[in-house]
Amino acid sequence: MILYLLVITALTLGLCGLMFRVFDHKIKRLAIKLDDGRGYYLVSVLLIAFLGAIASYYLGSWLGYDQHPEQQGRLVAAILLNAVIALLALTYGLIRFKEGERYR
Repeated sequence: MILYLLVITALTLGLCGLMFRVFDHKIKRLAIKLDDGRGYYLVSVLLIAFLGAIASYYLGSWLGYDQHPEQQGRLVAAILLNAVIALLALTYGLIRFKEGERYR
């Protein structure tokens, strides 16, 4: 179960980190504005949280965690942990975005 939690958490953090780097790079290159980058990041992290919850439920049921009552609670905790990790990554990203330099 711990390996399952670590894999789901790492996957969510990795995808959120990738989206942060993509949009941060575009903002610093002045390809998109700061507010647009934050909005795109918000939508992408919410989508990652939703798809991650689906993936964690599917993977947990495939591993058999939905068969026993005591493990069903852990499966729900894994889904909620996935959502919390995504929301923490969202908070971190929205705070850390900086406007690109206009001087060249």
